[in-house]
Amino acid sequence: MIWKLGFPNAIAWIAWTIATFADAVFLGFLGTEALAIIAIIFPFQMLMLMMAAGAIGGGVTSSVGRAIGSKDIKKAEVSCFHSILIAIGMAFIFTIIFLLYSENIFKFMGATELILIGAIDYAKVFFAFSIFFWLTHILASIIRGLGNTFIPSKAIVIGSLSQIILSYILTFGINGSFEFGFLGPAISIVICHMIMMSYLFYYLIFKQKILKFKIHKFSNFIFIDIMRVGGLGLLNSITIALTVGVMTGYIGNFGANALAGYGIGARLELILTPIIFGIGAALTASVSINFGSKQFARARMIAFTGGVVCFLIIGFIGFFVNLFPHFLYQYFSSNPDVIKYCIKYIFIVTPFYCLFGLGQAIYFSSQGTGKMIKPILVGILRFLCVVLFGYFAISKNLSIDYVLYSVSFGLIITGLGMSLCLLGKEWKGL
Repeated sequence: MIWKLGFPNAIAWIAWTIATFADAVFLGFLGTEALAIIAIIFPFQMLMLMMAAGAIGGGVTSSVGRAIGSKDIKKAEVSCFHSILIAIGMAFIFTIIFLLYSENIFKFMGATELILIGAIDYAKVFFAFSIFFWLTHILASIIRGLGNTFIPSKAIVIGSLSQIILSYILTFGINGSFEFGFLGPAISIVICHMIMMSYLFYYLIFKQKILKFKIHKFSNFIFIDIMRVGGLGLLNSITIALTVGVMTGYIGNFGANALAGYGIGARLELILTPIIFGIGAALTASVSINFGSKQFARARMIAFTGGVVCFLIIGFIGFFVNLFPHFLYQYFSSNPDVIKYCIKYIFIVTPFYCLFGLGQAIYFSSQGTGKMIKPILVGILRFLCVVLFGYFAISKNLSIDYVLYSVSFGLIITGLGMSLCLLGKEWKGL
């Protein structure tokens, strides 16, 4: 089941990862300033993705999947409607925050002068149309909850490949036309997500036959059913993105080159989350369906197997980049100072990526149980340790290496902490 549901997702998020790297490569040709701008924006871009596709999306898949597993089609239909309402509400929140307060947020992260102005302009384009982004990933989560990962994956693959082409065109232009510079990737993301959203709406309303999409009376029970997984999952998404955001602020103390170099390295860590999500979304769907049908032992075995698979895959990526770091930085910058800081990140942090993969896979599996307190506490613990240790390094004027050691320590907490969660009574249906 993991392979059947996970393979399309894995292909989809590999395509998404390629598109995200392509955006950074294009911006790298524009110079260090453009890379620094995207380093400021990227944690929040990933935060919205982790919320829409991972946190709230996981709650949606879990709610719909458990309803389908218990053959309660009416509940699945109501969950579907409430998921759309939640997506609209969350998109509105992101839009308001970044249209009104982006300057304050980016200043806190250490952005100044042209980098600050550029980050604000990018945010206004990207987050003004976040409704397309949210609905795309919530609709995909609904369809995954029905046991179909092919259709969402198809939409993401086509959308991601189209984004690469459109991003190149809008960044560099054609014969002097359509040239938007560093805003090109933001515009292409908006356009491609609008198209993906339209396709997924079409499939859900007109093509699939399991449930009917229609308006329902608001239900506190269904809202809570989604948010007891998705709402708590928001905390995990926030802690992951804030960890990178706060660390970006710390790194900013070492200058623009350090910020750009760290941005290249940290981009790899954040991009690994969607790759894990390729398997993780299948784990959420599989575990939720098995929990709905009371097959608890099978659900835990699925979670364990998924954790091992992600440990090996993400660990291999980390090992490869650690041995051959030029495969990462050569596409983004030729500035020796930027490369120096990027290599520091790679050598110190990537050996522990395997534990990050393990922990995140188990986190996604836990969403399928509908019980998320312990995994969320692990995420909060990681955030606090990384932030406090990093602050200590900055306050004592230690080298950037010690700031990066705190990142590695956080990955260790993620892997070991999430693994211990599998031993809890939640996985026995209690």
